[in-house]
Amino acid sequence: MARETLSRCVQCACVLLAVLGAARPDHSDVTIESLQLTFEETHELVVNASVEFILKFVPTPAQGVWPIRVWIQTDGGDTSRPLLVTARRRIGAWTWQLPYRSGSSLLYQLERTLCPDDSVDVEELDENCESDDPTQSSTREFSLHVGSSCTAPSRVQLRASFVRDWRLPFRSSTTLVTQQGAPRVHMYQFLPEQSSVRVVVEADDDVCATIAVQNYTCPIAETLDDIEISSLRMTVLRSGAMQLSRSRYPRGFYVVAVVHDSDSACREEDPAEVDWLWEAAVLQQQQEHADAAPPRRKTLTLHVQASLSREQYALGASVSLAVFVLFYLLFGGLVLAQRLPRWKQLVGPRAVLARKPEEGTRSEMDSTASLSPRRRRRRDSTATFDSSDNSDTDEEETATGTTVVTATTPPPAGGGATVAGDHRVAVASVGTDPAPPAPPVGDVTMRADTRTDFIVVPPGQDTRRSVEQSTQTIQGLEATGEQAAEAPRPFGLPARLRVAGLARRRARVLAARSDRYLYTLYTVGLFYALPVLQFVTAFQIFLNVSGSLDVCYYNFLCAHPVAGLSDFNHVFSNIGYLLLGALFMLQVRRRRMRRKRKPRDEEYGIPAHYGLLSSLGAAMMMVALLSATYHVCPNALNFQFDTAFMYVLAVLCMVKIYQARHPDINARAHATFGVLAVLILLVVWGVLGGGPLFWSVFTVLHVFTFLLLSLRIYYVGQFRLEKQSLAEAARELASVPARGLRPLYSARLVMLLIANAVNWGFALYGLFTQSADFASHLLSVLLCNTLLYIVVYLAMKLLHGERPRWYAWLYLAAASAAWAPGLYFFVSGSTDWATTPALSRHLNHECRVLQFYDSHDLWHFLSAMALYFTFNVLLTWDDGLAAVKRTEIAVF
Repeated sequence: MARETLSRCVQCACVLLAVLGAARPDHSDVTIESLQLTFEETHELVVNASVEFILKFVPTPAQGVWPIRVWIQTDGGDTSRPLLVTARRRIGAWTWQLPYRSGSSLLYQLERTLCPDDSVDVEELDENCESDDPTQSSTREFSLHVGSSCTAPSRVQLRASFVRDWRLPFRSSTTLVTQQGAPRVHMYQFLPEQSSVRVVVEADDDVCATIAVQNYTCPIAETLDDIEISSLRMTVLRSGAMQLSRSRYPRGFYVVAVVHDSDSACREEDPAEVDWLWEAAVLQQQQEHADAAPPRRKTLTLHVQASLSREQYALGASVSLAVFVLFYLLFGGLVLAQRLPRWKQLVGPRAVLARKPEEGTRSEMDSTASLSPRRRRRRDSTATFDSSDNSDTDEEETATGTTVVTATTPPPAGGGATVAGDHRVAVASVGTDPAPPAPPVGDVTMRADTRTDFIVVPPGQDTRRSVEQSTQTIQGLEATGEQAAEAPRPFGLPARLRVAGLARRRARVLAARSDRYLYTLYTVGLFYALPVLQFVTAFQIFLNVSGSLDVCYYNFLCAHPVAGLSDFNHVFSNIGYLLLGALFMLQVRRRRMRRKRKPRDEEYGIPAHYGLLSSLGAAMMMVALLSATYHVCPNALNFQFDTAFMYVLAVLCMVKIYQARHPDINARAHATFGVLAVLILLVVWGVLGGGPLFWSVFTVLHVFTFLLLSLRIYYVGQFRLEKQSLAEAARELASVPARGLRPLYSARLVMLLIANAVNWGFALYGLFTQSADFASHLLSVLLCNTLLYIVVYLAMKLLHGERPRWYAWLYLAAASAAWAPGLYFFVSGSTDWATTPALSRHLNHECRVLQFYDSHDLWHFLSAMALYFTFNVLLTWDDGLAAVKRTEIAVF
C-alpha cells in the first residue's frame, strides 16, 4: 500500500514539473512580427511556436459605421496545443482557439462578430489619451494577436470584413446563411414610436439551429454554452417567432443564429446502441470521418413585424366577452318573454302538478303523525333491482300505523289526479298474516313471479288514488308474471322495464344523492386547482428567468403577452367555459326553484336530478380555470390539467343520461369520482412512463372494465362480480340451448354490442400505435362514448314513440353546429407537446380572427358553446314526458 502511494506521489511531481516548465516564459525563442492588414481580403500566415503575429486593422471613417466580423481557419494543430487568437479593441478583448470541439465535431475554422462601438457606454477620453489624428478613432481600430504552442508550422488564413447588413429592417426580410462555427449576428433598434415588435424566423431545411436574442451590450454570446446562460432562445427547424418589448431591451437587441452539430436538440434522436468491442475497433475511423465532415449549414430568413397595439388587445378581448354576454341577454329575454301567454304556451311545462291537500286532510295527517311512534329504518336493498344499493346515509322515517285495503275491492269513484309530497303507495307481498313487516314506504316489488293481494297505504295519504295506481301496477305485473312463469328470467327481472320500477326512492333521497355530485365536485376542484396554480406559476417564473422558450409549447406566431403572461390570448379565450357554465347553473337553479314552488306529481315524468345537472355547469367552470392555467405554460408535464375536468364532464354526462331512466341504481358520487381518480392516475403513468407494459395493462383494464360495466347495465344493476351473481349467470348460459338464443332485452343488447365494438376498437388501436399522447387518447375514448350514448338515447326515445319538444331539437341543432367546426379547429391544432419544441413549431400559424385568436382559441369558444347547448339538450329532451306516467315510460 505504501509503495502504491509513493508511486502516485512521484507521478504527480513529474506532471507538476512538466507543467511548470511548459509555463515558464522563454521570450528569447519567440519572434514577434507586427503587420498592418487591410479589410475584405484573405491573408495567409505560417505560425509555429517560435513566431507570434500582431495584426492591425484600421478602418476608414466611412468604414467605421459597420461592425467587424473576423474569419480564421487553420490546417494544423490539436486541442492540446491549439492556435490562440486574441482580438483587442479599445472596448475589450476576446480570445479564441483553433481547433476546438463543437459537440462531436472538431472544427478548424471559426467566425466571430466583434462588439460594435456603441454597444458599451464609452466614457469621455482623458486628454492625455486623445488621438492626435481625428480621422482615426482608437475605438474603431483593432488588432489580432496570433500565436501557437505547437512547434510544427501550420498555415493560417484570416479575413476581417464589415457586416453591411447589420441592422434588421422593420417590415422587411433579411436572408442569412449560418454554419457550424460561424454564427450570424444582427441587431434591431426600436423606432421611437414602438413599444414591442415580433421577430419571425423561417427556413426551408431541417438543420437544427438555435435563435437567441440578447440585449445590445458587450460581449456577444455566439456559442451554445454562452447562449444558454445569457439569452432568450429557442430551437428552430422550419419556423419560430418571439415578441420582444422595449422595456426589456431599451437599447435594442441582437439576434444570433447558431447551428447545432446534430439534430438531437430538435428531434430527440436517440443515439444508436453500439457494442463496446465494435466501437473500440472502429472508433478511430469514425472520429476521422466526423472530423473530415463539412460544417453543417442553414439558411434562415428573419422578419421584424409590428406587434398588436393596446387598441387591438382591447378589441379582441371585448368582442369575445360581448359574444358570451349576449347569451345572458338572450336568456333574460326568454325569461321575460314567458310572461306573454302565447310564448308561455310554446315553452311552458306540460306537467301534472301535485294536488294541495285540503285543510282537514292536512290536520288529520298532522295529528296522526304526532300520535304515531316513529323510527328510523335503513332502506332495504331488496326494495329495488339494485341489490347492492345499501346507502350509509339515506334514511327515511316510517310510521307503524298503516291502513290495509284489499286489492280485489273496486276502488271508490273519484279520487284526486294528483298527490302532494313524498308519500307513495306501497305494495306488499302475498300473505295472510299481517304481522310480517311491510316494505318501506314508496317501494314496489317488481319481481315477475310475485302476486299481490293487498295494499299498504301510509296514514294520511289519499287511499282512493293509491288504490287506483297500485291496481294498475298489479295488473301490469300479473301480465308480465304470466310470461315469466313460462320462461324464468335471471335475477327476477321483468319482461318490460319501466321507470316506475326503478324509481322507488323518495324524491328527497334522490335529490340528496344528486346534490352529492355537486358538493364532491366543489371539494375535488378546490384541492386540485390550488396546487395547479402554484405549479404553473413556477413554470412561468422559470421561463422568464431562464430565457428558454423550449419550456412552454406556445403558438409563437399567435401568442400575445400581457404583463407576466407569455400567452394571454389562449388564457383569456377560456372565459367562454366560465361564463356559460355559470349561466347553465343559473338555468338549473331557476328550474329547481320553479319546481319547488309548483311541485309535480311524482308518478309522472322523469325524476329530476338537479344536483347532477348543476355539477355539469360547475365542471365546465373548472375546465375554464384549469385550461387557462395549462395555457400559462403548456407542456407534457401539465397537460393533464387541461384534460382532467374534460374527463369529469364526459363521465358526468354519461352518468346523467343513465340516471334519467335508472334513478335508483345509478352510480354514487364517491364511486364516480373514485373512477375518475383512477383515470387520472393512468394518465400520469401513460404520459410519464408509457411503453408496451403500460399499454398492455391499460388495454386489459379497458376491455375487462367495459365488459363488466356492460353486464351491470344489461342486468339493471343486479349483476356483480361475486359468487352468487356468477352462479346465476352460469345457469343462464347453461339454459341457452333449451330456451333458444332470444335475449332478455334486445334493444339493450344491441346498444351494448355496438358500444363494446367501439371500445374494443379503441383499445386495439391504442395497443398497436402506443401514442405518446395518452391523455388525448383517453379523452377521445370518453368523448366518443358520451357521443355514442347521446345518439343511442335519442334513437331509443324516437323508437319508443317519445318526441322531444321543439326547443330541445333547437338546442341539439345548435350543439351540432358548434361541435363540427370546433372539432375541426381542435384537430388542426397549433402545437403538439408530444413532440420536441422545434417540431411543435411546425404547427404554429398566424392569428385567424381579429389578429388576436388562432385555431385553438376558436376551439375554446366553439367547444364552450357546444358544451352549453349539449347540457341544455340533457336538461330539456325529456320535458315531453312530464305528463306521462312512469309506468308507461320505457327504460333503455
